[in-house]
Amino acid sequence: MELYGIFYNANAGDGKSKETAEYVKNMLKDNQIDSIFLTAKNAEQAVTMIKESIEKIDWLVAIGGDGTLNIVGTAFIQCQKTVPLGIIPGGTINNFAKRWKIPSSKEEAMKVILERNTKKISIGECNNQAIISSFTFGRLADLSNDVRQSEKRKYGLIVYPYKALKHLGSKTSYLVKYKTEEEEYLLKTWVALATTTSFVGGIPYTIHDKNAFHVSILNNISLSKMKAYLTYAFTGTLKGKKAITYLAAETLSLENVNKTVSVQTRIDGDPGPELPLTLNWKRDFLDIAVPK
Repeated sequence: MELYGIFYNANAGDGKSKETAEYVKNMLKDNQIDSIFLTAKNAEQAVTMIKESIEKIDWLVAIGGDGTLNIVGTAFIQCQKTVPLGIIPGGTINNFAKRWKIPSSKEEAMKVILERNTKKISIGECNNQAIISSFTFGRLADLSNDVRQSEKRKYGLIVYPYKALKHLGSKTSYLVKYKTEEEEYLLKTWVALATTTSFVGGIPYTIHDKNAFHVSILNNISLSKMKAYLTYAFTGTLKGKKAITYLAAETLSLENVNKTVSVQTRIDGDPGPELPLTLNWKRDFLDIAVPK
C-alpha cells in the first residue's frame, strides 16, 4: 500500500491546518492509501523532518501557502530528491497555487490530488533555500518589515501602498550589480522582484513567459514617475512601464555596490539573506498535482 506524507504547519495561515490534515488523512484512507503526519515547531525542524521521510513516502501533500511550500521545496533541494506533490491551499499567500489553478477549497484540491495528474514545474534556489513564488529586495521590501501584523489586521492590504507613499523620497535607491548568464547591468534599484512565473497572485504581469526567473526592477523613484509607481503599488502591474527594467535569467548574481549598506531580501514573503547572493533556476524540479 502506498504511503503519503501530510505536511502542515499548525501555526500557519488561519490555524485550521490540523483540521484539514485530518480531512486529508480520512480521504486517503477511503482510497486505500496510508498516510503519516509531518509537522514541526519551526521551519528548520520541518525541513529536517521532510528530508528524513523522503525515502519512505510515495507522495507528499502540503497544506498551506507559499511559505509552507517553501519549506517543502527547500527540503527537496537539500536532499536532492523529490516525490510527487499535492497542494491544499491554506496559507496567507497562495500565489503558487493560484498560478497553477489549484482549487482553494480542500474538497476540490483533494480531488486533484487523487486524480494524480502531475506537471513538472520549475522553481528557484538561493543559498540552498527554495524560491517557490517570489524573491524581492529594495526599499519596498524594506518597508514590509515596518508593517506590523496589527496594522495588517486593522487596515488590510491598503497599509502597504500607504507606507510606500510615506517612504517616497525619504530614501534613495540602492545601486546594484546584476549579472545573468548573458549580460551584466549596473542599475539603481528602488525595488526588484524576481518571480518563478509571469504571474503574481494568479494575474499575468508581463508578456514574457520564458522558463526562467522573471525579474522586474523598479528604478529610482521620483514624482515624475509617480504614476508608474502607484500602478505598481496598488495593482502589481509592471508591464509597459518606462520606470521599470525587465530581465529573464536562469542564473542571477546580485551585489550591492555600497558595501557599507546592508540589503535585506524577502523570499516567498518571509525575510531572507542579505546581498550579495546568487539565484539559480531549478528547471522542471517539482512534480505537482494539477487539474486536468
